[in-house]
Amino acid sequence: MKKRRILFMAAAVAMLAGCQKNPDSSIVVNKDMDKLIDQANETGKGMENITDDYETYQTQISDTSLMVTVNVDASVDIPQVDKMSVFRVQQAPVTQEMLDKVIEVLIGNETLYNGGIVLETRTKADIEKEIMEWKSYLENLNPEEADEQLRKEYQSTISRLQEEYENAPSEIVWEGNESDGKLHKAEEMNSRYSGNSFYEWEYSLNPNGEIFYGVTDGKKEYYTSLTVQNNEDYGNYIRYRKSKHGYEFTSSAIAGTDGLESGSGLIWEAGTEWENPAVDIGDGTNFVEYADEGTTISEEDAIDLSEDFLKKTGLSDAFKYDAGGLYNECLDIRKGESSDKIGYRKEWILRYSRNINGVSVTFDNTAKHEEGWEGNDYVKRYWPIECIEFRITDEGIVGFDYVAPLTIIETVVENSNMKSFDEVKNIFEKMVTIVNAEDSIAENSQGTEIQIDRVVLGYVRVSEADSYNTGLLVPVWDFMGKIKDSYGVENQRSILAVNAIDGSVIDRALGY
Repeated sequence: MKKRRILFMAAAVAMLAGCQKNPDSSIVVNKDMDKLIDQANETGKGMENITDDYETYQTQISDTSLMVTVNVDASVDIPQVDKMSVFRVQQAPVTQEMLDKVIEVLIGNETLYNGGIVLETRTKADIEKEIMEWKSYLENLNPEEADEQLRKEYQSTISRLQEEYENAPSEIVWEGNESDGKLHKAEEMNSRYSGNSFYEWEYSLNPNGEIFYGVTDGKKEYYTSLTVQNNEDYGNYIRYRKSKHGYEFTSSAIAGTDGLESGSGLIWEAGTEWENPAVDIGDGTNFVEYADEGTTISEEDAIDLSEDFLKKTGLSDAFKYDAGGLYNECLDIRKGESSDKIGYRKEWILRYSRNINGVSVTFDNTAKHEEGWEGNDYVKRYWPIECIEFRITDEGIVGFDYVAPLTIIETVVENSNMKSFDEVKNIFEKMVTIVNAEDSIAENSQGTEIQIDRVVLGYVRVSEADSYNTGLLVPVWDFMGKIKDSYGVENQRSILAVNAIDGSVIDRALGY
C-alpha cells in the first residue's frame, strides 16, 4: 500500500512545511485587543441589541472587477441567551482520566498492545515485497538513460533489504508487547525503545510532550488503533479508528480533523460522484468500496450513539451537535490488507462544537499557525479549532477525534457589548467580495462563486498580542457556506467572520 502511504502523508507534510509565518506581534497590537476589551465592556447593548427580526437573510452580491459572485439564502441562528461574554482560553492536555474513559467505552476488555512496537515490526513478508519492488525498478531501468551509479544504488538497496530479511521475524510478536494504557513522555519512550523508528519520530517532533499509541491484535475481526498526543507545538488530541481491513493511521504529528470541511478530496458526500481536486491520484477507478463495513443506520440513531458516548465520557455538557452528513471516506490503512486499490467506506461523520452557557464556538477547519526564528531556534506552531468528530457505521463508532481541548482560564468580560445584525450585514456585504478575491484575479480565472446558507452568532477564538498559547473567545457573526474558487475547487467553510464587538473581519488562519 505504498501509494496510499505517500498520498495521506502528503497533506501532513504540506501543513508542516508550508505554514505561513504570522506577522509579528506588533500587528496584533495594532488590532488593539485592549481596545477591543474596552469596547466589550462599554455600557451599551448586549443581547438586547440582537433583537432584529431576522430568521432568514437573502441577498445577491456581485463584483465584476474582482470576479466574485455571492448568493445569500441563509438561516440566521441567534442563541436564546441573556448575554455573551469574552473568555480567555488555552489548550488543555488530554488527561489520563479521559484516555481511561475512552478505552473503557470503545475498547472494553480487549487487550491493547504497544502500537509503536508491533506495527513498526517489519516481517519477512513486508521486506520480501519491498525487495521485489526494487528488483522491478532495477529491471525496468532504461539502459540508455540510467547511469551505472544509479544501478549500483538500486542494487545496494536490494542487498541491504536482503540482509534485513535474514534477521526479520516471520510474524508480529504480540506477547510481551502489551500496552500499560498509560500516557508517557515522548522522551521516555524514545529512551526506553532506543532505535525504534516510531518513537524516534515522535520524540523529534514532540520532545517535551506526552504520547500514547495502542492497538488490538485484530483477532476479533476488527483492527483498532488509539492515539493520544499532547504537543505544545502541533496540538493535543485523542484519536480512535476501527476497521475490518487493517490499522488506520492515527498518529499524525498534527492535530486537526479530516472531516466535513477538509476540502482534501479524500472525503466526499455519499451519493455524489467521486472528485479529488486536491490530490492527483487518478479518476477514482482505482478505488474499491468496503461494502462489508456498510452504513444503513439512520442519522438520528447515529447521533444517539455519539451522544451516549459523550455522556459516558463526561463530555455531554460541554459539547453540542453542530453539523454532519453521510460521506464516503478513503481509509488510511498502514498495516493490514494489501491491495493496489484504495479502500473507502460509507459512514456518518458528525461534528460537535463546544457550547458555553447556550452559545456554540463556531467551527472552521483552519488553524492558528506560525513559523519563524525565535532566537537561535526555528519554531513551527499549529493550534487548530477545538472540536469532536465521530465516524459511525452499522458497527457503531468506528472513528472518534477530540482535537485541541480548550479550558477557560478567565472571564474577561461578563456581558459584552455587541453590534446588531443590521450593522454587521452591511460590513459583510462590503467585505465578502474583497476578502475572497485572491484567486479570482488570476489569469484565465473563471471567478469565485459563493453560496451562504447559514449565519450564526457564536464565539470565535482570536489571538492575543505576545501570547501564542492563550486566546480570547469573542462574540462573532459567522457567515457560512460553500465557496467554489477560480480553480473549480469547492469547499464548505466559514466565508466571513465579523467580530460582533467592533465589526472587524477576523482572519481565522492568523487568529485575529
